[in-house]
Order: sequence, then structure tokens, then C-alpha cells
Amino acid sequence: MKFVSKNMNLRIVLRHGIPAEPLSGRNAVPGLYVKFENGLADVKDEEMATLMLKHSGFDSDFVAIEDFKEDPFKDYRTEKEPEHIVTEMVYGHIGKTTGKKTVLTLEQKKVLKPLMQEMAKEMAVEMAKEMAPEMAKEILKTVLAQKAVETVAVPEPIEENAPAIPVEIINKKKAGRPPKESKTI
Repeated sequence: MKFVSKNMNLRIVLRHGIPAEPLSGRNAVPGLYVKFENGLADVKDEEMATLMLKHSGFDSDFVAIEDFKEDPFKDYRTEKEPEHIVTEMVYGHIGKTTGKKTVLTLEQKKVLKPLMQEMAKEMAVEMAKEMAPEMAKEILKTVLAQKAVETVAVPEPIEENAPAIPVEIINKKKAGRPPKESKTI
């Protein structure tokens, strides 16, 4: 039975292996694994095929090819490992460079830019929705604090002819260093 995977090199664990314990006398029990190479796995053993069909990743990570006439993932499957750029060092000097950089074409950039802007806008809206309740609470606290400062009662003057002290002077702290404390022995 043949199976097809979304990933190029997927490995399925059908039965976990158990390591040996020499002190207790237990031998190692090998595991049962299936490896997809280039997205395909050909399972010839019927027991393994039934285990693959019962696996939790069946129909999500991989499918049986008999259900489809052709590979359903061939357009979406990509190599997980990126192409490497290797630079050789010869006696401490930079030598030959192999591999190529992936550079986006102008057409790809034109398509990607609006998509990225749309994604950024959606993310900003979601973040704003999450932050709005906390921001409203903070704004309400500051407004209430300002109202409390404005409604502070001004003390009545002691003498009838004494001028009233403005609220700003009452709430204002003196700027500068704190006074020195005197030391007595």
C-alpha cells in the first residue's frame, strides 16, 4: 500500500522502541517506524499498513494513494531544508562559493507587498481589540484622579484678611534635594 505525505521527509512512529535494561534482564524491543522519502512511503507489510491507517496522523499528515488518482500534495510539498550557500576556505583565504541566493522577482514583490500590508493591518486590529479593555481602565483611572485633584478642598484662611492658597501650590512638591539631616553625637 502506498502513502503520500505533505512533508518531504516525514517519519511515523507506529510502535515505540524500548531500551534494554541489563540490570533487570530485559532485552531491547525495537520500534516500528515508517519513513517517507520525497513524500512517498511504500508499505508492503499488511500489519504495518493497518497500523498506518489507524495512526492519528492519517488523513491530516498523510493519506493513502489508492484514495486518489494522483498525488494531492505535489503542488504544496516543499523541501524543508533551505538551499545552502557554501563558501570554501583555502589556507585562510575565501575560495569558491557554491549555491545560489533566493531573490524575489519584481512580480513576486508586487504580489507580496499588499499581502504583507493586509496581514499587518489585521494583526494591528486584533492587538487593538485585546488592548482596548486595559487601556479604557487606565484612562478611567487617570480621569478620576484628575477629578479628585480638582475637587480638593482649599483650607479656609486663618485670618479674615489672609489670601487663599491656590490648589496647585498645595499639591506641588518642592523640587531639589531633600534637606540634610543633622547628626548629633
